[in-house]
Amino acid sequence: MNMMSAIAAPEPTLSRTEVAGLVALAARTVPPLWPLESAIAVNPLAGFEEMPFEAALRHGASLFGARASLPLAQWRALLAEGRIDTRCLRDAAIGHLGGLYRARAVIAPGVTTLDLLMARLLHLPAGDSADAPPLAAPPMPPDAAFIAKWCAAFFDQGLAASPMPYRELGLYRAVLAIAGHDPAFHALAPGAGGQLLMTVAREPLSAIAEGLVALGVADTAAEAHLAALVARLPGWAGHIRWRCEYTDTDIAAGAPASMADLLALWLLLERARALTGAESGAGDQPRDTPPPHDATPQLAAHFGLAELAAHADNNLTRIATMDDNALGALFLTAAEESYANALVPQLQASAPAPAATAKPAAQLVFCIDVRSEPFRRALEATGAYETLGYAGFFGLPIALHRCGAARRQRRLPVLLSPRHDVTEAPLPGQAHTAAHLAAAATRDAQAKRLFAGAKQGIATAFATAEATGPLAGLLMAARTLAPRLTQRISAWVSPSRDAVLGPALGQQPDGYAHSPFILADKIGYASALFRLTGLSAATARLVVLVGHSGSAVNNPYAAALDCGACGGHSGGPNARILAAMLNDTAVREGLAARGIALPASTHFCAAEHNTTTDALMIFDRAAVPASHADDLARLEGDLARAGDANRARRAGLLGRTPQDVLTGALHWGEVRPEWGLAGNAAFLVGPRWWSQAIDLAGRAFLHSYDWRTDEDGTALTTILTAPMVVAQWINCQYLFSCLDNDRYGAGDKTTQNVIGGIGVVQGNGGDLRVGLPRQSLFRDDGTPFHVPQRLLTVVLAPLARVEAVVAANDILARLFGKGWVHLVVVDPTTGRARRWRRDAAPDTEGARPIDITLA
Repeated sequence: MNMMSAIAAPEPTLSRTEVAGLVALAARTVPPLWPLESAIAVNPLAGFEEMPFEAALRHGASLFGARASLPLAQWRALLAEGRIDTRCLRDAAIGHLGGLYRARAVIAPGVTTLDLLMARLLHLPAGDSADAPPLAAPPMPPDAAFIAKWCAAFFDQGLAASPMPYRELGLYRAVLAIAGHDPAFHALAPGAGGQLLMTVAREPLSAIAEGLVALGVADTAAEAHLAALVARLPGWAGHIRWRCEYTDTDIAAGAPASMADLLALWLLLERARALTGAESGAGDQPRDTPPPHDATPQLAAHFGLAELAAHADNNLTRIATMDDNALGALFLTAAEESYANALVPQLQASAPAPAATAKPAAQLVFCIDVRSEPFRRALEATGAYETLGYAGFFGLPIALHRCGAARRQRRLPVLLSPRHDVTEAPLPGQAHTAAHLAAAATRDAQAKRLFAGAKQGIATAFATAEATGPLAGLLMAARTLAPRLTQRISAWVSPSRDAVLGPALGQQPDGYAHSPFILADKIGYASALFRLTGLSAATARLVVLVGHSGSAVNNPYAAALDCGACGGHSGGPNARILAAMLNDTAVREGLAARGIALPASTHFCAAEHNTTTDALMIFDRAAVPASHADDLARLEGDLARAGDANRARRAGLLGRTPQDVLTGALHWGEVRPEWGLAGNAAFLVGPRWWSQAIDLAGRAFLHSYDWRTDEDGTALTTILTAPMVVAQWINCQYLFSCLDNDRYGAGDKTTQNVIGGIGVVQGNGGDLRVGLPRQSLFRDDGTPFHVPQRLLTVVLAPLARVEAVVAANDILARLFGKGWVHLVVVDPTTGRARRWRRDAAPDTEGARPIDITLA
């Protein structure tokens, strides 16, 4: 291609409508990436869930240059620790070879094909050096660095000292207006970059159409070409998807950007590279595929055979040339089977319903979060308590306008949209204190803005450092040497906002269009608690709705410790709202009309479980009737004991003392305040008595469900298509962040910097990091704490009902049929377990349940 053809504006062969369609398809290459303050767990390969899991893994590895497996050394470490069963690994190897008959085929005297494969899995050195964990991220190509730099400037949330000009024009046009003054752009096309900027189309879709023609990309190859460009900066591309699809419109109003803007920039730079004769950058991202490694000599040496090659056949060649990703896939299968073989038989044994028991002393409804399960188990050990699991937003599609906050918070999973805007208001008798809190919040915000502006200004930066340095040093020393004392002093100076403010059901903040609650809404949300969990109307005297939160200081991933589904927000406000509804006389009358007649003696409370400290706080204590004071006092004593027990358990996992766990939640230098949802492996749908006798080790999401009260399957449909899907997102985020922490995760937390109030980058720039940091997945010595495996969903219900629900919902047929989630159904009367079969190849039977095979 000559220079003039690259500069000239060619006649597009695709219409703007066709280009828009291609851009929309290419955008699916990456999932939306939420800002850190409202973190959401997502599957980095969500765009490929139409593919079988294994094919998507290979495609993602090629597209993003990622590993498809942990390195063999780490898999072997998990095996040595007993977290993978050697028998399951052997079974996976036999399955890979085509069955026991073929596995026993003799390759050499005393050596079978199974022996060869097990030797590769367990003993021989890793074959592909490309699969080793990278010591450092590879340098970013100049064109990618150019785009990443301007994305960081464009999307900045008001933290930059000098805001990027022309943002109102949109990302593509703003960069066009500036690129002529950027030496980095001219370095890509020396002597011709300025002319290219003058001739290129100003409208993004037109620029894409022109660019594809100028670069000689055939129409049939356009989608793949654009998808490869999206994959080169998956972090910034994911942020654009979030901005376009999920955020409030006013965030992007002054600085619009779309995936077309990003792709128009990429094609501009590709044309600039073409002017210099450089190759297109779309293929720079994937790692080069190394030639197949032939392990035949190592296998011969391992078995002491000098002439193994003389016995060569297809089996030997196939085993000897397997790369580490293929070997790792067998470890992944073995890890999943090891877990299922340990869990499912216990669930089978406990399937028959127990005899009726006395009414519990209290009932507590926790979030399904895996961190709730061990706390529930510890509480149940202290007394006659019944615990249930329900989605932690408690079924309320709300947005909360917090007092003193500039923006509202969406307090619900991203699968849903807010239907109600709720504002915080002073609790009875707290108006004066609330006014002081609001004034203090305003002063703090003004001080932060003033300080940020002063430290970034050329004339004021040093003066600010001189003035604030000694005070900042004293505060840092106090937070380092006595973080818990510092917190107690802070709490004494300023009361807890939850003791002063609460969500007001009948008020609506100015400027928001969503309606407040009407009585029918309240009755509907209250009845859903009973319908979806199987909670009986014969409730205990005290029923506590327990949201959850986390604690971290100076931690960009703090929101991820609160909730991986609800934008990083705690569940306390939702619990308070639903509890107030359930205590409303009119709501109870409406429930009774629906057949849910609650005892007059039942009172609902709201609480919040801090998963980092294992403290559980009761809200709105003043509203608890005096008749229930003793019930509450006994419960709080047992909650404290359960917190102590679970904190001790968690301290052992972190290698600390229980007291140090409390300190870590407040220490500004702590990189691992808790393990988060590491270890998540299962999603159980059934009553608590089904799993209560099993130590689930904090690895299972627990959603309560009673098949006896759900004859039409509507409750099961809701559970599997909403909370279970969210659990799959979380599971995939942990799975892929573990398999390749550099490409699918966020890398080392200690070398990250927060950029633009949006996300983190490694070092001083580059792409936004996606997924989880290394410290959330690996121990300090580099061995995995999280065992990467796909989600195992186990449902206690009649098989026919589950089959009908899956058949009626495409998302379930895809997740179960394509192997993204394993499904096991346990019959509630016989305890028989059936495993859902994967979608079959065209020449075999279709997908249907099959009997589970247990090692």
